[in-house]
Amino acid sequence: MPIHPYLNFNGNCRHALEFYAQVFGQPTPDIMAFGDQTGSGGEAVPQDMAHLVLHARLNVHGTSLMFSDAMPDGPVTFGQNITLAVVTDDLDAITREFSALSVSGRILMPLQETFWSRAYGSVEDRFGVQWQFSHEV
Repeated sequence: MPIHPYLNFNGNCRHALEFYAQVFGQPTPDIMAFGDQTGSGGEAVPQDMAHLVLHARLNVHGTSLMFSDAMPDGPVTFGQNITLAVVTDDLDAITREFSALSVSGRILMPLQETFWSRAYGSVEDRFGVQWQFSHEV
């Protein structure tokens, strides 16, 4: 059974999801908003939460990433304990995606040859998510 990384955001999940879909050449997936649901007792979700993303899933290089906004009373720490690794034999994709994630982000290690990879680098994107890219033949 695969592990699905789950990314949580503080109210900007929809924007992040659209950004990642564009970077990885995927269509924007269906988004389930908090407002599409009712509370456990059948009550309506508070209006200020209705637009927030309850759940969405995006396929990136064969891995299903899941997304959600945090509840307003339980925000997440920016970039909290998540690193996603993209390992592929497609050097062009690595270069393109690394570059796209670097825009308004921070390069932690530039793409470069290492003893384990023809091209390895890491970047923190504009949403605080850290990505590792590794070329594997």
